[in-house]
Amino acid sequence: MGGNETQDLPVINLSDKNMKPGTELWNSTRNSVREAMEHHGWFVAEYNSFPAELHKSVLEASKELLDLPPEVKVKNENHKAGHGYITMSSDDQPVHEGLGIDQANDIQQCRRFSSLMWPDHHNNDRFCETVNAYAKMQAELEQLVIRMLFESYNLERYTEKHIRGSRYLLRLLKYRRLPNGEPNRKFISHTDKSFISILHQNHITGLMLKSEKEDVWYPFIPSPTKFAVIAGDAIMAWSNDRIKSCYHKVEMESVEMRYSFGFFSFQENMISTPEEMVDKDHPLAYKPFHHDGLLAFYETVEVHLKAHRTMTKAYCGIQQAHEPNHNHTQT
Repeated sequence: MGGNETQDLPVINLSDKNMKPGTELWNSTRNSVREAMEHHGWFVAEYNSFPAELHKSVLEASKELLDLPPEVKVKNENHKAGHGYITMSSDDQPVHEGLGIDQANDIQQCRRFSSLMWPDHHNNDRFCETVNAYAKMQAELEQLVIRMLFESYNLERYTEKHIRGSRYLLRLLKYRRLPNGEPNRKFISHTDKSFISILHQNHITGLMLKSEKEDVWYPFIPSPTKFAVIAGDAIMAWSNDRIKSCYHKVEMESVEMRYSFGFFSFQENMISTPEEMVDKDHPLAYKPFHHDGLLAFYETVEVHLKAHRTMTKAYCGIQQAHEPNHNHTQT
């Protein structure tokens, strides 16, 4: 495995007001997005459209939520993998916590979540409005990336249906060092089961992103206007392996708390590889599948397999002549 060199870190400006579809700037940026996703499996979006005040407000909202007692946070239940309350402990002390707000871009869903966490306050309006505004901004960024990617493959005709079928999950996350003062490396290398994930955070470093083609780990250098846009397992299947899902991990060394936000897109529609993505050099590698079916399958596999994108191959992959048969029969 390579080192932590940061040369040629793929940072792409997605906030230039002159970047309109059809312009030279749009086309060059679109091509950069595709190249980064195919080469690395991720890129860093510089997105100045994100207000600094919203970054401050959503961090405050996250701290308010994550400081609630454990008996309150466990009410954040969701049968879908990775959607509810999750905690990791060391020596009986929590070193990672996360809660999920499904469809956080819908203010009504934010209110339902808020009434669960703060039942005595009926609606925590400030929390709801902040989280909803943040999720809407993230959805705009995700949809911009989708439009560029689809257009780069000449697949514009699929774009609107895909966006209409998108469901968004916002996770609010907290990390700390181990109780003995050692770095926290419990959040191991893994891929997401999303279509696209967008990671954003406070000023504390720790996120590491692996480049697919270079086999090198890059540290993410945080700032309020920088977002790590990473490929999930579902886009790997959709793209017929042209884009590989990104392995990433957290190595937490700071004595300060690290707060971060994971914004994940999922598809309500059946996911199938467009026929335009299949040719003699790229034989069809995946069967059509339901995204929720992939999440349900995730819950059935052994723990050591959950972190790996081979799980998606096992769920809906089409066996090639040179590959052993480990495929799962979908129901």
